[in-house]
Formats: sequence, C-alpha cells, structure tokens
Amino acid sequence: MQAPKDDRALNKMLDTADNLGGCVQFFDDFDKGFSGWESNADGGVARRLSQKLLTWMQEHESPVLMLATVNRLEMLPAELIRRFDDGGIWFVDLPHSGARYEIFNLHLAKYFPEQFGEGKENLWSDRQWYSLLSDYAGATSAEIAIAVKRCAERAYCEGRPGKIELAHLRYQRTQFVLSSERSSEDIQGIRNKASFARPASGGDQSKFAAAEQELFEYRPPAYEKT
Repeated sequence: MQAPKDDRALNKMLDTADNLGGCVQFFDDFDKGFSGWESNADGGVARRLSQKLLTWMQEHESPVLMLATVNRLEMLPAELIRRFDDGGIWFVDLPHSGARYEIFNLHLAKYFPEQFGEGKENLWSDRQWYSLLSDYAGATSAEIAIAVKRCAERAYCEGRPGKIELAHLRYQRTQFVLSSERSSEDIQGIRNKASFARPASGGDQSKFAAAEQELFEYRPPAYEKT
C-alpha cells in the first residue's frame, strides 16, 4: 500500500536533509502545521505527520540545523517545543525607533539613491526624523518597506523619479492601518506568551530612543525626615 501524499512529501524532505548534511532546514509559519494536532478532523493527518517529525527531531544524527518561525507558540505540542535546544526560542518584536530609522534608510537608499545613497548627507534633521518615526510607531519592517516603495512609485508617476520629501512618507502613513492596530489584542497575546523567549535584538540605544521616565516618585513619610 502506497503512503499518502503528505507522508511521502515529509519523508522526502527529511531524507533530503539527512543526505545533504551540513544544511539548514527552514519552516515558515511552523505553527500552522499543527492546527489539527489535538483532533481528528483531518483524518489524523496532522497528528501522524507531527509524530513523524517529532521522531526525526529526536533521533536524526545528520548535521541539520532546523529553524522555524512561529506566531502561535501555544499551538505547538509541548513535546515538540522540548526538542529545540535550551535558549533556542527567540522573540522578534516590532522594531523600536532606532531599528525603524535603520529600516527607513535601507529602503530609501534602494529607491532614492541620489538622496540617500552611500556617502550622501542626511537630508532631514533629527527633529524631522523623530516626527516620522513617531508616525510609524508600531509599524513592521514590511510596512515600512511598502510605504517607501509606494512613495517611489508615486514619484515616478508624478514625473519626479528618485525624489522624495518627508511629507510624502508622512502622507503615505495615513493611507493604511498598521497590523499592530488591526490585531492589537492578538499581538499583545503573542508578546505575553513569548515572555520567556530570548529577545532577538537589544534595546534601543539610538538617539531616537524614548527617554526613561519614573512613573512614581518616592516621598518618604514624615517620620523618616530628619
């Protein structure tokens, strides 16, 4: 009897990784493959494939580095999470102000090299950058990239290719709703469940970092005064 198509595909992928050796096996949206882990709604396919993968992760001896991206960590079976090395779970949060600044400059240099290419002087003041980064607070890297690309497309259509002003990016921000706003509860839930994971990046050390403020000021009681 021939194995089902899904089983053959997984077996082939794992066998290929073992035979290659010294390779990286990458799974995108890894959690979606385990949506039917606790039920038999799909005829037990998800459970069967998950068990096959668990066995391979436990027993394989080939030098294969396995990487996976996950949005819903709670959807993964506990026994699968244990297969990953200690400290091997990293949390990629939304970019902070310093990271957003770097992302903007990366894409601006790509689409507007005459203004933001290597060796070019920064056209905007720190105050202007601060206002722009504030407008895009909560934006993902992809959303920033799309905004810059749309500005480049608009510049071409308006007969000013390769030219951009701060106002163009600020206007583009008004044309879409951030995913962090559309799904604020889901994203906060992901952050809460990833509290034990190691951060993928350090804190914001840039000049655009928000200044720390004390929420409460300690005032000693009267009997402590001298």
